[in-house]
Amino acid sequence: MISGIGIDIVGIERIKYLVENYGDRFLNRVFSSTELNNIYKIKNKNNIEQKIAGFFAAKEAFLKSLHIGLFSIPLNCIKISNKQSGAPFLFIDDKIKKFILDTYNIKIGTINLSISHDNGLAIATVIIENI
Repeated sequence: MISGIGIDIVGIERIKYLVENYGDRFLNRVFSSTELNNIYKIKNKNNIEQKIAGFFAAKEAFLKSLHIGLFSIPLNCIKISNKQSGAPFLFIDDKIKKFILDTYNIKIGTINLSISHDNGLAIATVIIENI
């Protein structure tokens, strides 16, 4: 059974502005070191900005799917990566799951994530299923 759905759309130019003007301060607040290592492996600068925007949208969509506010959970604790196939997935560790349960009384089961990019925009949808 679905317990939450979240969607977010981000302008890639907005993310480019944040990275150019706030650099590591922005990136470290939003992304884990593992995410940043994966992002920095991308050779094409446009693809980096697209990836950052998609991951940012996914994190906001996740929080919306829980019906809690932005920064209710540190964004760098919500981890996005890609499977071997290229499909994105979202991971939160047991400590964060416990925090969500204790603070918001929300049990998190399966997290489904989709990210897409087109025409200067990145969009992400998250669907949370009950345990």
